[in-house]
Amino acid sequence: MNLWRTKIIGKLILSRLPFGYNWWSNIGLFRHGAMDDYSYAWKVMNIHVQVLCKKHFWTGLELGPGDGLLSAFLAPALGAKSLTLVDNGDFAHRDNEKYINQLNQFMAAFPDAKLPKITYPQSIEKMLSSVGGSYLTKGLSSLKILESGSYDLIYSQAVLEHVRLDAFQETMRECYRLLSPKGVMSHVVDFKDHLGGKMNNMRFSSNFWEHDWFASRSGFYTNRIRLQEMIAICEDIGFEVIVDDLEHWELLPIKRKQLAQEFINLTEEDLKVSEAHLVMRMK
Repeated sequence: MNLWRTKIIGKLILSRLPFGYNWWSNIGLFRHGAMDDYSYAWKVMNIHVQVLCKKHFWTGLELGPGDGLLSAFLAPALGAKSLTLVDNGDFAHRDNEKYINQLNQFMAAFPDAKLPKITYPQSIEKMLSSVGGSYLTKGLSSLKILESGSYDLIYSQAVLEHVRLDAFQETMRECYRLLSPKGVMSHVVDFKDHLGGKMNNMRFSSNFWEHDWFASRSGFYTNRIRLQEMIAICEDIGFEVIVDDLEHWELLPIKRKQLAQEFINLTEEDLKVSEAHLVMRMK
């Protein structure tokens, strides 16, 4: 049996066991990124903040911070007034001492960086509040309670591909509503499957792949929206979309005849895209 099939079966079985996300994350399974590591969080933030024209006192919204809230603590060093973190679940760890340790390491590595005074109470919410940060965990519902036009930068790192297919367009509409008139969106999207870095996720029909019992619990779900469709959705909403960086396979990592029927007619150019950095502004 192919390794990717073994991974699918294994993760589906494991996801049904009676353990919470934090337990799996602590042993290295079902992790949502590496945003609990200052070096990775800092690298990611610099990728996205570079698209801003406004370099000081900007307000930001990060989609899918995953396992860590470090972005909110580091954002002021890049001129942020505040950073709101929104995820589709309460995945971030709440170990204050770990954040303190990471911030101390950051200051040792970047002694010229300017961070505000951070208070360290027991409550992670108060710790976030001391730097103008906040953490919301109800996904699309959380976006809907935020104030229109209030963010200069909305960004994500390998997150948009995980938004459920039936919620993607509405999520982008909410981002359009939340973006300030001169604001910018910056999203790095990973179009590879999340089991082996190829295209094995494209073998399955949507009738199977999008079913709740599979998509909501698998731990490796991607919506399989390809680049050109994603651009079209966002342009229809009202964004001007620029592909700032593009990575692709030289050869398709899957035979076209192995694709689910619904993907057979996609262009080879679109199928070969493995990653893209999308920069969006209002038209």
